[in-house]
Amino acid sequence: MNIREFGVRLTRFRERRKLSITQLAHLIRVDYMQISRYEKGRGLPSLETAIRLAKVLQVTLDELATGEGAAEPPVFSNERLFERMRELDQIPADRQDVALRVLETVIAGHELQTLSDKLRRS
Repeated sequence: MNIREFGVRLTRFRERRKLSITQLAHLIRVDYMQISRYEKGRGLPSLETAIRLAKVLQVTLDELATGEGAAEPPVFSNERLFERMRELDQIPADRQDVALRVLETVIAGHELQTLSDKLRRS
């Protein structure tokens, strides 16, 4: 594996997830300087760290290490929202229905606010 190419891929995947170096470091439980070293091609993560990186960045280990097997872009740019949705997918169906109704209400409220803002500007 080319260490510099790894750094470029890591940076690209991190930016695609809209994460800062500090945010990524926090999510995988390493010092932010370590992420900086990886991205600058000054070091490679341990296998354990690489697994955590791949999970948080929503890529395969192969994609992270070699750039092959490119995955589709992530569905969520907000990591916290993505994780909560994964948890929601594991709860009983009746609770999921309640959560969906709440989400639909929040989205409808946002859409109404957006429409109201547009009407005020016209």
